[in-house]
Amino acid sequence: MTAPFMPVVETKTDRFSKTETVRFLSQCQQQAADTNQPKIASLAFKLAVIEPWVVLNTLGHLQKRHFYYDPPHQPSVVGIDVVVGFSSEGCTRFGQAQAFVQRWRSHFIYNTDTDTNSPLGRFFCSATFFEEAATVTRTISSPQPEAFEPVYIFIPQVQVTTNAVFSTVTFNVLIDATTAIEQAADRLHQQLTQLTSAKSIGTAQTASRKMVAKDVSGFATAVQAILRPVKKGKLHKVVLADVMDVVAPQAIDEVRSLQTLRHNHPDCTVFAVGNGKGQSFIGASPERLLSIEQGQLITDALAGSAPRSKLYGIDYQLAQSLLHSQKERYEHNVVVDFIAGQLRSLGLMPHFTDAPQILRLAHIQHLHTPIRASLRTKTVSPLEILDKLHPTPAVAGLPRQLACELICQHETFDRGLYAAPLGWIDTAGNSEFIVGLRSALINGAKARLYAGAGIVAGSEPTKELAEIELKLQTLLNALV
Repeated sequence: MTAPFMPVVETKTDRFSKTETVRFLSQCQQQAADTNQPKIASLAFKLAVIEPWVVLNTLGHLQKRHFYYDPPHQPSVVGIDVVVGFSSEGCTRFGQAQAFVQRWRSHFIYNTDTDTNSPLGRFFCSATFFEEAATVTRTISSPQPEAFEPVYIFIPQVQVTTNAVFSTVTFNVLIDATTAIEQAADRLHQQLTQLTSAKSIGTAQTASRKMVAKDVSGFATAVQAILRPVKKGKLHKVVLADVMDVVAPQAIDEVRSLQTLRHNHPDCTVFAVGNGKGQSFIGASPERLLSIEQGQLITDALAGSAPRSKLYGIDYQLAQSLLHSQKERYEHNVVVDFIAGQLRSLGLMPHFTDAPQILRLAHIQHLHTPIRASLRTKTVSPLEILDKLHPTPAVAGLPRQLACELICQHETFDRGLYAAPLGWIDTAGNSEFIVGLRSALINGAKARLYAGAGIVAGSEPTKELAEIELKLQTLLNALV
């Protein structure tokens, strides 16, 4: 993909001075007037390393839209507040979101900064599992998952990207002829001061707490009901999920819970999506739905799982049993074949190995097949690919439509953002999306925890129940 022309404004004085900021914003305002189009003035500042959870804690987040994305061994990025945003629902929701990206990606104006290697502007995007707004009747104690739009995409006012060496704070300011430049500069420098003086947060303590939780013992009964059409050959697989609703004695701390998730799940992407109304969807996902960098696409087939053991010999045996399990390999191959077929329908040529490998995480291990394709000769947008891939058989089933109908029939809650795409797109077309797994919806002192298991021929209800109980307990242990 070729990046659009990115206007820049040269800066030659101290970029931490308000005078320089006003000068840059004024030049952007002149460009907006000349073109009769609004501009997004993007200013970057290099700071010492700021941990992503410290960014949330410093700038405040519960009543602001925010997006928190902390992948393993890669820079983290946090976006707070909205410059411009867009929501949609229905079968064209991803296409409409892509049109929003196309409209705004050429409106950025960057100030040059060779020292910080400033990141490009990013659009943060979240989507619900189903394309329409929730219609499931809920109990009064529900944390209201319908508060998240079927798709929402936005450019943040503040973006903090952190690698192992430094953080880059990017401020995006919407500029038109009516923008009060001095006030915008004041607000920007106030937040910059907050970040430069931000304090680190000590390790969260999670041991001493009491939470009232709803059990998931009815899950095994639902699995039995799903197995009947599976055994009759009407479909290959259904991914059935359940929830655990918990109530804590005081508000659950999103910031410290994210910190704990990062510590407990070093090999997962820790994420949070806040709707600006006090609710946040957080988790630690092992599954990358897609990654695009310089025209190269990678997506992961992740299905089939087994527990871990602290004893090497037992852990190895569990992995070997997983690799040689006919049931688990079949479940995995269904996902591989689906993803490869969807990519081919876009004119892409997927490449992958014949046999899966083991992806070992802290508490669980999965069958894993990376799938690659080149986009350099095809004009295919990230959200177009997303539209084809979601939901994969790893989170829904196959055939997809029938599996989703059974999910709606047997799950007594709305999935909301659970098992749905969460990620970002930059102005050059690079992108990364994960699947919202190992996740919880937080609303004050209430939380709803989500977990699921793939049901195929040969599944045993008691074992599937044990799998989701393990996932739920692991997540519960991270809530602070």
